[in-house]
Amino acid sequence: MGQQVSTQGTTPYSVAIPGHGTLTGYTFKAPRTGNSSVHRFAKVPFAKPSTPENRFKLPEPLPSDYDYTGDYKDFGLKCPQPSVPHPQFRYTKSPTEENILYSNIWVPASDKYKPKDGWPVLIYIHGGFLQYSTPNNEMFNVHEMFDDEDFTQKFILVAPGYRLNMFGFLSSKELLEEDAKCSNQGFWDQRLAIEWTYKNIKHFGGNPDKITVGGISAGAYSAFFQLAYELYHPEAEQIIKQAMFFSNMVYIQPKTIAEVQNQFDEIIEKLGIDPNASSAEKLQKLRSIDTGFIEDFIPTLSLHTFRAVTDGHFISPDLIKDIRSGKHAKMLAQKGVRILIGEVDNELVKYSYLNTPQTVSELPLQVQNYYPKVVVPTLMDLYGAEKLDENSPDFKEDLRKVYGAIISDGQVYASARGYINSLVQNGYPEKNIYRYRISFRAKWLDQHISPDLNVPHACDAHLWFYCLREGYTEPERLVINKWLQPYLQFVNFEQDITEWPSFDAKKIRLLKRDGQAEYVEDPDWDWGVKVATAVYDKQIECTT
Repeated sequence: MGQQVSTQGTTPYSVAIPGHGTLTGYTFKAPRTGNSSVHRFAKVPFAKPSTPENRFKLPEPLPSDYDYTGDYKDFGLKCPQPSVPHPQFRYTKSPTEENILYSNIWVPASDKYKPKDGWPVLIYIHGGFLQYSTPNNEMFNVHEMFDDEDFTQKFILVAPGYRLNMFGFLSSKELLEEDAKCSNQGFWDQRLAIEWTYKNIKHFGGNPDKITVGGISAGAYSAFFQLAYELYHPEAEQIIKQAMFFSNMVYIQPKTIAEVQNQFDEIIEKLGIDPNASSAEKLQKLRSIDTGFIEDFIPTLSLHTFRAVTDGHFISPDLIKDIRSGKHAKMLAQKGVRILIGEVDNELVKYSYLNTPQTVSELPLQVQNYYPKVVVPTLMDLYGAEKLDENSPDFKEDLRKVYGAIISDGQVYASARGYINSLVQNGYPEKNIYRYRISFRAKWLDQHISPDLNVPHACDAHLWFYCLREGYTEPERLVINKWLQPYLQFVNFEQDITEWPSFDAKKIRLLKRDGQAEYVEDPDWDWGVKVATAVYDKQIECTT
């Protein structure tokens, strides 16, 4: 998956930022029609470069006199990250570079349907568990979607880079001694990219007052926290007007920095760094390590997953409590944000194959890589972990499925339903919630993933970006074209989207396997709300 788009035959296209020089991007043509469809600007910086010297520090804005003049033709390399050998993932070993603090930008080439106030803007944050992937993804090349002959409603797409895994989410008291705000570095990267877009996108023909922030998987998780940042920081520029959550939602208060200190301490121990050394000495040694070594080192850790932390700066310690009490719903309603939220029909399988436990005793540890220790017993009880029989010939498969269910419900199914339930129970308008589920699967996917697995996590991504080059047949193209029309209405801030009903939060817009769309009752609603409620309440109980 991810057919490479060649820059051969593209033509230069320039955009000037007054007082800051001229950027040269390149115009791509839609292969089906030959029309010029999109101008792409690759690797446009939004912050000073990330380097070993400023590793683990917060990003710094570009100087006020920064000159952008240059050629923005080619994608960069991915952020340093470990590889995952399992075929369900495609996180293979390949060249990386530490500087990832730039955005790739796609602008419709034709102004035929351009709104008078400029193109709406979608800032799309890539997924990958906060550990993997890249903004330099061939999937984002929307030269087919932005063809006038297929769609009249378009948008400017901005895909920002951000630091991942240990590079973007390492937390410890040592870092706080250096800078009291220094945690969630990857989220601060994203925030700087959002602020840069708000300030500069008008020069590309965009409307800064119509910005949607969204993403898939960890990108949705990120979008949630970017939206929450604005809710809890009214003094900040209120940039996000809509949010899209593809296959992820939050029902866990991220661990505190104190809770993840043992992860930092494990790193220090395994690297043979003196635990009694000063904070500055420890950090200096970590900054001197080769990026390739760190990529291979991360999987050797027992706590190998680096995630968001509750720091009181980017992430409020009251987040889950406020979702449960209804305060979050009231803040969201007051902000007037609409949300689009949904999933595919087999989220479980992909989660079940990442860091799969091999024994019952290992199950809680692997769950703890995602969630705080206080909720793990609750999850073990809800999913009947005590019923797993290590003497059964089906034990390994049973364990994988239980683990997959716990994680996929927590990341997607239960977390989304609990969140939606809390919103509507506390006055957030149901008409502002656009739900979906994808069961439709194009034939070309059979080359990569068994048809028996239906639509696994993230295997709908190419549909949303209209990647015909993957091999969609003409009937399949017509299916996704029809499915995307109301989605594009949402991105274009239309208020009356008749083909995407949103009057009942317990219903979903389902793209069925036969390609037909239907508004149906959500069969997983009750279980999802039950799990989320139990997890919410356990967290609140342990903090009061």
